[in-house]
Amino acid sequence: MKRTAVLTLLLLFTISMQDAETAEASKSSDLPTELKQPELRDIVYKQGAMLVELKTQIKHMEKDNEALKTKLMKQMKQSKQTVTKMETMNKHISAQSAELTVIRTALASSEGDVQKLKKENAALTKRLTVSEGIVKKLKKEVTEKPKVAFSAGLSAPVGPLNTLTILIYTKVFTNIGEGYNPNTGVFTAPTTGVYYFRFTACGSSNGHYSGVSLYRNQERLTHLSEYNSDGYVRHFSGGLTLQLEKGDVVDMRIPSNYKLYDDSYKRNIFSGFLLFPTSL
Repeated sequence: MKRTAVLTLLLLFTISMQDAETAEASKSSDLPTELKQPELRDIVYKQGAMLVELKTQIKHMEKDNEALKTKLMKQMKQSKQTVTKMETMNKHISAQSAELTVIRTALASSEGDVQKLKKENAALTKRLTVSEGIVKKLKKEVTEKPKVAFSAGLSAPVGPLNTLTILIYTKVFTNIGEGYNPNTGVFTAPTTGVYYFRFTACGSSNGHYSGVSLYRNQERLTHLSEYNSDGYVRHFSGGLTLQLEKGDVVDMRIPSNYKLYDDSYKRNIFSGFLLFPTSL
């Protein structure tokens, strides 16, 4: 029984193998005659494999192209943003250029003003220098100019006298420069220049003349007098501006038989002062 089963199985296996060979032969019979040769089959298989590989490469290339396309789109977007930024920067640059033009215009105007101020400053400096020179000269004149002034009065009535006599004003009020001598009544010019002299006189004796004369050196320059007929006090005065050389003398004199009245009010005064020197 077992032997019969084994034989049956061997038969079935043989039949199946024959069917397989028959099918393979049938497939071979379907191919073109030129492909039934082994070399041609190998070529076809290789081309098929290459085609499969090529398809695979194409798929990879398509994938790479998609990545490149995405990257390109991103770059294009970035480029657009860059262009926008550049346009904004150009606008800022244009605005700054306009501001720079305004600033340059203002600067040019300011430079013109500065030049004008420099010229004015130079002119003022020159005027200041001149003014300083004038001030310095005036200070020098003030400091170096001789200071001469005096005033003196009689201490008591004078006259009548037998001859023309120099009046000695012994009551000295001022004697700057020591030009007046209260012992002689004579003023001596300490420097060459222009002087002003003034005098007052008083008379009150009934029946007498009252009067004085102003002398430069020995020259009488002026004489004032008045006759008193009622005994009342009368005053008279005069003055002169004189050009004197250094050493010239000026004094007041009373003529003979004239009388001058004086008391504590100091009614008879002789004064003089230097107006300006004419040489230093």
